Amino acid sequence: MRFTSPPATSCLAFAAAFSIFGSTAFADAVSPATLTLIDMADSAPMSAAAVDLTAFGYSELEFFTEGTAQRYRGATLGEMDTAEVIDDGYSYRSRVLLRRPSQEAFNGTLVVEWTNVTAGQDIDFAFAEMHEHLLSQGYAVAVISAQKNGVDRLKTWSLERYGSLTVDADNVDPQGGVVDTCVAGPDCPVDPLAWDIFSQTVVTLKSTGNGAPLAGYDIETVIALGQSQSAFRLSSYYNTIQPLTGLFNGFLFDDLAPQLRTDLQVPAISVNSEVTADMFPPTEPSDFVRIWDLAGAAHSSVYGAEYVDRMVLRDASYPGANGPLSFTETLASQNCAMPSSYSEVDTGAALSAALVSLEAWAEEGTPAPASQVFARDADGKVLRDAEGLPIGGLQLPEFAVPATSNAINGPTVFCTLSGYSQDLTPDEMTTRYGTKDAYVAAVQASGQDLIEAGYLLPDDAKASVARAEAVDFAQ
Repeated sequence: MRFTSPPATSCLAFAAAFSIFGSTAFADAVSPATLTLIDMADSAPMSAAAVDLTAFGYSELEFFTEGTAQRYRGATLGEMDTAEVIDDGYSYRSRVLLRRPSQEAFNGTLVVEWTNVTAGQDIDFAFAEMHEHLLSQGYAVAVISAQKNGVDRLKTWSLERYGSLTVDADNVDPQGGVVDTCVAGPDCPVDPLAWDIFSQTVVTLKSTGNGAPLAGYDIETVIALGQSQSAFRLSSYYNTIQPLTGLFNGFLFDDLAPQLRTDLQVPAISVNSEVTADMFPPTEPSDFVRIWDLAGAAHSSVYGAEYVDRMVLRDASYPGANGPLSFTETLASQNCAMPSSYSEVDTGAALSAALVSLEAWAEEGTPAPASQVFARDADGKVLRDAEGLPIGGLQLPEFAVPATSNAINGPTVFCTLSGYSQDLTPDEMTTRYGTKDAYVAAVQASGQDLIEAGYLLPDDAKASVARAEAVDFAQ
């Protein structure tokens, strides 16, 4: 694969701009994007990592990603057939964040997250949940802004930095109807170019020749990642675009993936929360699709929400009457029946185990552990026990051996998504478990069982035990 050499005056630690050409299968199927390093030393990117990357041996680079996109017919939610190209020639310019370890620490897997834009800006919710695993294990992580809602917010946040971005295109299909639809409602932006923005950027990121951002990195596996709204987008990608591009070795959906095709031999795992279980029809598993329904989980865990709160407060991207608001504070206007407090069930732990399983499936042909789904009644609703807890599903230690009580919140959808949890009192812990030693031993046993079954990684099991040891009991 050949690269154009950047002019000498534009060479930085990485190429300031480059293009790829060639005759590989990927290049034949998808035109590459051109990536241009955004070099503004006096400012930082919006939605940059909200954790000290240097502590993990990582650096973060931001690029403009630009090219000429096609529009596709049939790339909409619910379609189960491969899309077809309508036309091409639509110029775009967006951005991508790249978080990379040293070459020596790279583990061979590039994880690419399609940002969620439901909150009116780019938020990498899945990275928020599982960033400790990704950064401690040497993954390269790319975060792509593929949709207008996020791109427009970038521009209002910093016109100087992002004023040149554009992802707009005509949404009228010459055969009638529209090219793209928005699942959030009739008035939200549509994104007919999103598929090629995502694909073309990934093609260039996969390139490892001279001048590429990941030059010298031996990329073996590429996993697509998305949460909620972007998981919906990725489900359409899986069903309609992946058969055309063949770009990804696996797909990881964080709450949740609508129904996926059963005729594609592309591994996929959807880790779904309890709070969304009755909002949508359940996704059926298949030979290459696993469904892990996560008992007790909210749309965001307390750990993911803490990460997002740090990010939006730092960026001051949610202005309030008395200063910037956190993501959690923006939920206050919903007047939820119970305080929006998320769940202590560690969604990131399940996602991390799922990612490791996807890698083994893609690289070695070892199928992921079996689906773990909620039991449902004839109407598809989740069956619950006498305490109102879901029957079945994947039960992590925080649910199987709880130190909190969880409930479905309401009345609005955002209240429901945020969930509710309340720590048990020391007296309640003593009544339930007797002694702290007995409680910690039960958490440890639960984690060990999940490790052996492939649903939990050892480091996350240790984290569950550490949290258990910090719980107070009555004397």
